[in-house]
Amino acid sequence: MKPKPTPTPTPAPARSKDAGSGSSSGNSGPVLYSGGGAPAEWMAAAGISEADMGYVDYIVSRESGWNPNATNRSSGACGLVQALPCSKVPGNGYDPVDNLRWGTGYATGRYGGWAGAYAFWTANHWW
Repeated sequence: MKPKPTPTPTPAPARSKDAGSGSSSGNSGPVLYSGGGAPAEWMAAAGISEADMGYVDYIVSRESGWNPNATNRSSGACGLVQALPCSKVPGNGYDPVDNLRWGTGYATGRYGGWAGAYAFWTANHWW
């Protein structure tokens, strides 16, 4: 008699019940965002100036389509600005405000600000 092969476990879908809180309920999946809001509200809450909102809108529209739960399957980049790795974002990488705050620091540190990030993105189609 041949032994039966052990089935491969299927991961449970990520739970979004506690999304936006930044806390984990013990599951191994990400805490996805299920709150409301709109891009302009998220940018204002993240401290992005009105002068930079057009640059942010351009980049985020192309990186995630303004989907806070966007995840790149191959790299693991997450959220609106596609932070890589997602764990770099303090708080919850899928929370739009946390993600945009991290993105502001990244844009400033690497490109001198959102205008510089926009210039790089338009030339290279990534940032």
